[in-house]
Amino acid sequence: MTKLTHEDEHAIDRLTLHLLQDAYFDVVAVLRGAQPKAAAAILAVMEQRVANALTRMCRDDSEGTGSRGIAFAVGERLGDIMEQAHGHVSTAQVA
Repeated sequence: MTKLTHEDEHAIDRLTLHLLQDAYFDVVAVLRGAQPKAAAAILAVMEQRVANALTRMCRDDSEGTGSRGIAFAVGERLGDIMEQAHGHVSTAQVA
């Protein structure tokens, strides 16, 4: 395998985020259609896990001195995805 460039790494990150976003939207749609109350509970747990992970990142400086900024940026992106999946945002652009 050839060495990936910095631009390749960014493309990988963008594609990964896009695919995860699509998967999250699909899961939300299926869950809501099948069991709306269960969907709300499952999504709340998933979203709390994200919040907990980002809080730990800030507290532990696990990504170095930029941990807080990274956590906030990730939180904003994931928050946009979650809000769009819940129908709170009509046109969010992510990735």
